[in-house]
Amino acid sequence: MSRFDAYYDRRRGRRISMGCKARIKCLTNGQTYYGECVDLSVDGMALRSVFVPQYGERLNVIVLVPGVGGAPGKPFEAEVEVKRCNEVQRGTIYEIGVRIVLRKS
Repeated sequence: MSRFDAYYDRRRGRRISMGCKARIKCLTNGQTYYGECVDLSVDGMALRSVFVPQYGERLNVIVLVPGVGGAPGKPFEAEVEVKRCNEVQRGTIYEIGVRIVLRKS
């Protein structure tokens, strides 16, 4: 398998299931969308939303992480680059695979 194979690239890091609310903001036009962070790894994440981004588009994502032991969770913020977008529910929900470019929190 080649290191440049798309499947290999998407599955390098161990993924943690999240199911947390997420805010997705386009860095090109400033539009904001809301969705869910499905899973998170060291170098990427999968989001679900009504938003359909372009390949390579840069986004700012804030994931609302749940609290632990009574302490509130600190939101996770990152600048990401879109690597894939797949339709999950016809015309309504899309899964967006992104690579984390810069962690802001």
